[in-house]
Amino acid sequence: MSNFPNFLEDGYQVIRELGRNREAGRITYLATARNSNHQVVIKEFRFAVADASWSGFKAYEREIEILQQLDHPRIPRYLDSLETPQGFCLVQEYKNALSLAVKRSFTPEDIKKIGISVLEILVYLQKRIPPVIHRDIKPENILVDQELNAYLVDLGLARIRGGTIAISSVAAGTPGFMPPEEQFGRPLTAASDLYSLGATIICLLTGTRSLDIGNLIDDNYRFDFKKLVPKLNRRFISWLEKMVEPNVKQRYRNAAVALAALQPLPIVGKASLLETIEYAIKLRMSAPVLGFLTVVTLLGSGFLVYSQVQNQQVQSNYKQASDNAVKQLLATHNCEGCNLQNANLSYTNLEFSNLISADLRGANLVGANLRGSKMPDANLTGADLRGANLEKTYLAGVGVWSSSADGDKQCLPGANLTKANLENSNLQGAILGSTEETLVDIGCYGGANLTDAN
Repeated sequence: MSNFPNFLEDGYQVIRELGRNREAGRITYLATARNSNHQVVIKEFRFAVADASWSGFKAYEREIEILQQLDHPRIPRYLDSLETPQGFCLVQEYKNALSLAVKRSFTPEDIKKIGISVLEILVYLQKRIPPVIHRDIKPENILVDQELNAYLVDLGLARIRGGTIAISSVAAGTPGFMPPEEQFGRPLTAASDLYSLGATIICLLTGTRSLDIGNLIDDNYRFDFKKLVPKLNRRFISWLEKMVEPNVKQRYRNAAVALAALQPLPIVGKASLLETIEYAIKLRMSAPVLGFLTVVTLLGSGFLVYSQVQNQQVQSNYKQASDNAVKQLLATHNCEGCNLQNANLSYTNLEFSNLISADLRGANLVGANLRGSKMPDANLTGADLRGANLEKTYLAGVGVWSSSADGDKQCLPGANLTKANLENSNLQGAILGSTEETLVDIGCYGGANLTDAN
C-alpha cells in the first residue's frame, strides 16, 4: 500500500513522487487527472510541517496568480488548486522533460539551442504588460525534453514589474545565480534574468553543479570559466561574459537583444583570421613580419596556437581586415573621417569614440558599445547595428531638415542610416537631430529598421 496522499475526491490519482524539499515542506507528485486521463503535476505545500514557512505559502499564491495570466507552450499551464489537511496544492500541466539539474551529456551546440529556447520564453515574459521577471532561473527550474526544447518552471519568486523597475526589499533566488543588483536590493530590470541564465549556461558548459557555482565567481563578482572551456569560439565567450556582467548596465538590455546576438554565433572552433587580427589589435598585440607573419589564432579557451603563413597572403588579408583606420579606432577611439567600410567591429567597446563623418557603410557593429560616441555626418548605409548600444550617441544630422522654397521639409545630408539595421538597439538619449521633431515626423529615417529600438 502506497504512502502517497489520496487526491481521488479531487479527481487525481497519484502515480509517483517526483521530488521533495523537506525544509520547505514541499513535495511534487506525478498524477493522472481522472476526468481526462492526462498526466499532471501536483505540487503540495505542507503548511503544517514545523519547518515550513509562511513565505513558502505566499510563494505558491504568487505562482498561481502569475501562471493564471500566462499562455506559453513552454511554461506549464496552471490547471487547479487544492486545499488539504496539511496545507495546499498547485496542479499544473505535465511536461515529459527532465530538469537540467539531472546529469546528462550535452554538446556545446545542444547548450546553445537550450539557451535560445529559454531566451524565447524570456522574450515572451518581458513583452507582457507589465513584464514578468522570473528571479530564480537555474538548472533546477529549467526542464529540457529530448528535442532540446526548454520549459521554465517555478515562478514562486517571480515579480511583475510595475512601470519601469521592480525593487526587491528582500533578496530572493539562489546564490551564484542571483544577479548582484538582487543581492544588494537594487532595482531589477529585464537584464536581471539574463545574468541567471548566463550562470546556468556556464554550469552546463563546465559540468559544474548548482551548489558549486560559487567556485567560479571571483571577489569582483566575475565568472572565471574560460580555462574550463578550451574549444569554445571567442565570440561566443564574449557573448556569455556579457550575459553575466556584474554591472547590469553592461549586460544585454533584454532577452530580445541577447537572443539576436546569440543566434548567429558559432559556439565551437577557432576564430577566423579576420577575428584573430582584430582581437590581437584590441589586446595591443602585434605580429612581426619577417618573411613570414606569425599569426596568433585564438581558440575559445584562451589557448594560443601559433602558425606561420606566407607573407604575401597574410599581408593581403591583413590589409583587407585590419587597415590603419581600424587600428587607429581601437587604439585611440578617435577616427574622424575614417574609411571603415565593411569593417567588422562587432562586440567592440567604442564608448565615447569620435566617428564624425566616418564612412561606416556595410560595417558590422552588432552588439558594439557606441555609448556617448560622436557620429554626426557619419555614413551608416547598410550597417548592421543589431543590439548595439547607442545610448546618448550624438547622431545629429539624421533628422536635420531645412525648408524648401515651397515650404516642404527636406532632409539634409547627415548621418546616413539608409537600410541600416537598428533592430533591438538602445537609442535611449541619442541625439538624432537639431529639432524637437522625430525622425518619423519629418520623414528622414531613410528606410532604417527601427524594430524594437529603444
